[in-house]
Amino acid sequence: MKEEVESNNDNKRISIRQKSSAMKMLPNIITIASLCFGLTAVRFALFHKWETAVACVLISALLDSFDGRVARMIGHSSQFGAELDSLSDLVCFGVAPALLIFLRVLYFMEGLGWGICMFFAICCALRLARFNAVLILNEEQPAWMKKYFTGVPAPAGAIIALFPMILYFSTDNLSFLNPFFVSLCALFSGIMMISRIKSFSSKMIEFKGGFASPELVVISLIIICMITTPWVTLSCLTFMYIAMIPYGAYCYKQRKMEELAQNEQNDSIGENKSDQPQPMQKHLPKDTTKKQ
Repeated sequence: MKEEVESNNDNKRISIRQKSSAMKMLPNIITIASLCFGLTAVRFALFHKWETAVACVLISALLDSFDGRVARMIGHSSQFGAELDSLSDLVCFGVAPALLIFLRVLYFMEGLGWGICMFFAICCALRLARFNAVLILNEEQPAWMKKYFTGVPAPAGAIIALFPMILYFSTDNLSFLNPFFVSLCALFSGIMMISRIKSFSSKMIEFKGGFASPELVVISLIIICMITTPWVTLSCLTFMYIAMIPYGAYCYKQRKMEELAQNEQNDSIGENKSDQPQPMQKHLPKDTTKKQ
C-alpha cells in the first residue's frame, strides 16, 4: 500500500515538472510562431497576395506583444528568449516589410527603391541592437520611465512602413501606392525607430479591473470594428498612433521636468536642514553614588 502511494506521489511530481517545463517554453513558442508568420508574409508577397502578406505581419506583431508579457507572468525571462525575440523581430518587422513594399511598389524605382528598403531594414536592426544593449546594461530607471520607448518600437515601425498599403486596402485608391508616399512612410518609420524621441509604451495602459471598466469597453469596440471593417480600423489606429508620437514626447518632457524640479526641491530642503544650528546638548553630571 505504501509503495502505491509513493508511486502516485512520484507520478504527480513528474507531471508537475513537465507542466512547469512546458510553461517555461511557452514564451519561446510564441516567438517562433511570430517568426513563422513573418516568413509566411514574404511567401505570400512572392505570389502577389498582398492583403494576406500584410495580415501575416500584423498577426506577427500581435504575437510579439504577448511573448514578453507571458514570460513576465510566469516569471521566466531569460537572455536566450530576449535574443530569440530580437532575431525574430528583425525578420518580421525589418526584412519582411521591406520586401513587401519593394515587391509591391518600389521595384519601379529600381536601385533607389531598394536602397530605401535597405535603409528601413538597417534602422530596424539598429533599433533592436540598442534595445538589447539597454537590457544588458540593466540601468535602473523610475517606474514611470518604463512606460515610454526610446524611439518607435519595431512592430509599430513595420505598420507605419506598411501604412500606404493598408490605406489602399481600405479605400481601393491607387494614389496611396504612389512611390513617393510609400518611400516617405518607409523613411519616416526608419528614422523614428532609431531616433531618441520618447513614445508611449503598451505599459501605459493599465487595467483597473471591474466588469464594465472603460478599458474593456474600448477594447471590445476595437475588436468589433476589426471584425467588421479590418482595414479601415487599422488605418484609423495607425493614423492615431502616428499623431500621438509628438504628444508622447511632450508628455515625457513634462514628466521629466517635474521630476527634476522635485529633486531640486528635495535637495534644497536637505541643505537647509544641514545648515540649521544643532541644539546644544546639556551634559548632566554623572551620578557618582553607588547603588547599594
